[in-house]
Amino acid sequence: MIETKTKQSIIMLRQQGESFTEIAKLLSLSPNTVKSICHRSNMHTLPVEKTDSHVCKNCGRPLVQIPGKKQKTFCSTGCRTAWWNKTRSRKPYRLTCYCCGKEFISFGNRRKKFCSRECYRLSRYSKNVP
Repeated sequence: MIETKTKQSIIMLRQQGESFTEIAKLLSLSPNTVKSICHRSNMHTLPVEKTDSHVCKNCGRPLVQIPGKKQKTFCSTGCRTAWWNKTRSRKPYRLTCYCCGKEFISFGNRRKKFCSRECYRLSRYSKNVP
């Protein structure tokens, strides 16, 4: 059984913005015990002041987090797209066209079979192509 004093300290630390694992380490408890106490006391969400300190991964603007909702990582769809395009790897692959036999380079997609739409149409609708 957890003492009332421990419960009060858990609630106080949660109000200060500490996470479940940080509180558990400070008080030598299981993180699940801390979560249970916080949920029973309706303290499972962090105060807005603590969550406002997050910034956009792409541009660094501060993000406004809504308690009880999924944490935002980007300030807008444009920032998310820009970050994704900037960080994803586009490995070049040297491939051979099934239709004309010409070698071509594909960035990121190694399963391409044709060098162009023209070759695709020829191979699909023409009977003479191998």
